Amino acid sequence: MEDPAYNRLRRLLCVVIASIAVSSGCVSDSIERPVAPVAPIPVAPTKEVAPLAAIVENTQVSTAEIAQPSKPLPIPPKPLPLPPTGEPTVAIRIEELAPSARITIDSADGRLQLSLVGAPPSESPWIATAPIEVRVQSVGWHVSARGSATRVFAAGELEIRPVKGSTTALSCGKKKWPGELRVVRTPSGIDLVIDVPMESYLPGVIAKELYGSWSEATFRAQAVAARSYAVVEAARWEGRRHYDMVAGQQSQAWVGATDNPKAVAAVRDTRGQVLVHDGVVVPAYYSSACGGRPASALGVVTDNPYHDIAPLSAGGGASRSSCCQSTAVASWKATIPLATIQSRLQSWGRGIGRDDLAALQLPTTIMVAEKNAAGRATAIRMRGRTGAAVEIDAEDFRRAINAAGEPKTSLRSGDFSVRISAKNAEFTGRGFGHGVGLCQHGAQEMGRAGSSYKQILARYYPDSMIVKAWK
Repeated sequence: MEDPAYNRLRRLLCVVIASIAVSSGCVSDSIERPVAPVAPIPVAPTKEVAPLAAIVENTQVSTAEIAQPSKPLPIPPKPLPLPPTGEPTVAIRIEELAPSARITIDSADGRLQLSLVGAPPSESPWIATAPIEVRVQSVGWHVSARGSATRVFAAGELEIRPVKGSTTALSCGKKKWPGELRVVRTPSGIDLVIDVPMESYLPGVIAKELYGSWSEATFRAQAVAARSYAVVEAARWEGRRHYDMVAGQQSQAWVGATDNPKAVAAVRDTRGQVLVHDGVVVPAYYSSACGGRPASALGVVTDNPYHDIAPLSAGGGASRSSCCQSTAVASWKATIPLATIQSRLQSWGRGIGRDDLAALQLPTTIMVAEKNAAGRATAIRMRGRTGAAVEIDAEDFRRAINAAGEPKTSLRSGDFSVRISAKNAEFTGRGFGHGVGLCQHGAQEMGRAGSSYKQILARYYPDSMIVKAWK
């Protein structure tokens, strides 16, 4: 059974593992990298915002927005990185494909340059006439170009880019992507990964994450948060896997190339700016709506003890008055059959090795067992018709219920109360998402009231400062 003491022990073990890994050289300690001095940009004090009228945007929820993956598998935690001294390139996995897939890549200027990553200088890249088709074969990659030209590349990562001097984005999967494409063979299939400069990546994130009618201040705040998050993720996965993030809700939503003027302007106007706390970059998590009750990052979206910092805490007991409570996503209700809850918890329990969940019978009670300092649910206790009580983190309960990806029987957040009837559980909840860091709807309320992006960031990431890391 998982209980509060178990959770505290697990987090303590994370700290011990981290210290052992660092001392033994198992963790790449990015804090030791030299960095040029950077001047902080003053952040105006936070000001409270009076409640505003409900946002009348289209709030229809897609399956992708509701579904929430499990927390990443435990890996040795890395310390948070220093602000980079130059604009980094990030690697975004845009798609996972079956080994039998045939991948079509095009370019508006009609030419593409192909080579193997790490190929010797003596091996010239192939300039192919677009579109091209790439498929796996026993010796590596088979590429067919327009006309009858073909070429076979050895096993390895195949890199496809616009020809030198071209500013045309690649086309793949009916979308345009800035940067360069890597085609990577994995044990289960093929990964498509885009390597893209940070400032070219961010507009496609902001355009997807926010409503186009929202304020410029909200767009700028989101740009700084998304940039900070991406810097930390790139440092976290450096040397560990062939991509830093995915183009979806598991990391940050990304539409690829975009000409959205508000998103482009927000990224341009905040170029190089990241959030910093105690000299290192803040992993600036964010969600749609906190419901007025924030969550702490540790134990909710991460088990990395280095993320247990003031900018990502629940705020010492203070709920967020005048935040997103007047918006259309501030509260929600859901009715889910008890049999559905049983089957999803059992399935999720089997997948993560929780025998108590896998054996859970039809729930007769589901209740909030713990709350954080802001009053947000953090742990859920359940009892089935037979067996002992079972306890689970509130966000893990949400992950388990939402794993099926069915909007009508999903939970918008882990902050809820529940009433059980003969066959159903009736949930009444607050907010949309995990509630850590920036509340997007709350940020928009502030922006509509005239707050600057610096004031928005000061409210949602307290004890942090904005630093211009690169020009």
